[in-house]
Amino acid sequence: MINEQSIWAIAVLAINLSIAVAAICGFRFLFGKLAGVSTTVELSEKDNHAFGVSFAGGAGALALVLSAAVTGDAAPDLIAEALNVITYAVAGIILLKLGSLINDLIIFNKFSLKQAVHEHNVGAGVIQAGNFLALGFIIHAAVNWVESEDWQGLLPVLLVFVVAQIILLLVTRLRTQIYSRRHDGESFQHAIEAGNTALSIRYAGHIIGTSLAVSAGGNIAPYLHNEPWLSAGIWGAVAIGLTLSLSVLSLIARSAILAKIDVVEEVDDQQNVGVAFVEAVIFISIGLLLGGVLA
Repeated sequence: MINEQSIWAIAVLAINLSIAVAAICGFRFLFGKLAGVSTTVELSEKDNHAFGVSFAGGAGALALVLSAAVTGDAAPDLIAEALNVITYAVAGIILLKLGSLINDLIIFNKFSLKQAVHEHNVGAGVIQAGNFLALGFIIHAAVNWVESEDWQGLLPVLLVFVVAQIILLLVTRLRTQIYSRRHDGESFQHAIEAGNTALSIRYAGHIIGTSLAVSAGGNIAPYLHNEPWLSAGIWGAVAIGLTLSLSVLSLIARSAILAKIDVVEEVDDQQNVGVAFVEAVIFISIGLLLGGVLA
């Protein structure tokens, strides 16, 4: 039987889905404008696989953000519900763009990821896609973490985003140092620029796994409505511990799963994407397990 409550639920569902679908449909146009290219030309005429991989990662990240925006209790009226969803959707898109700029200009500061993607460097596209998805998981977790469904929840989401960016930067610098030590001072970023797609795949798996571990911190850290800074600080401390746990557990798992395989030789030198995918999935699997255990 259809009653007023059912009609209300259907109306809320229709509004949320309409906004989400509209955002996803507009993402292709927005992505091309921000990149300064035509998505049609890049995807079909130039057959730019790197751009396609990056675009797919961005679209997946947007879906993660939107799924968080439409989750939770509905607002008292339909207009307020629509405004709340739009607020978090727009904020999420802005954070995704900000995160991509940080990734391009600060985290990978020795060459231009944007230019490399334009030059069909698939490895650069994989890194951009991995960064987008990592940001999507973190923003999704942060939006679901805050108890406020309106604009008042934006500050803690922003604070968690900043903490997560610092952790992703530290993980990248750690991988850079490890690569440099293994290869007599050679640059990790220059290897990516030179087209080592296998190295990019492993790195993308590592940061996505890290984002899942960071996201799991929201299951432990309390959300204190009147003390967002303290809440974000607690999440950050927990996230650092979980990130370290991810690294240790992934190393143990890799030693067992890839026993008798020289992963440095295979991935770094021979650019074996098969081994790289296995390593990437190990990181992501451990991140998922940490989230499941702490849920």
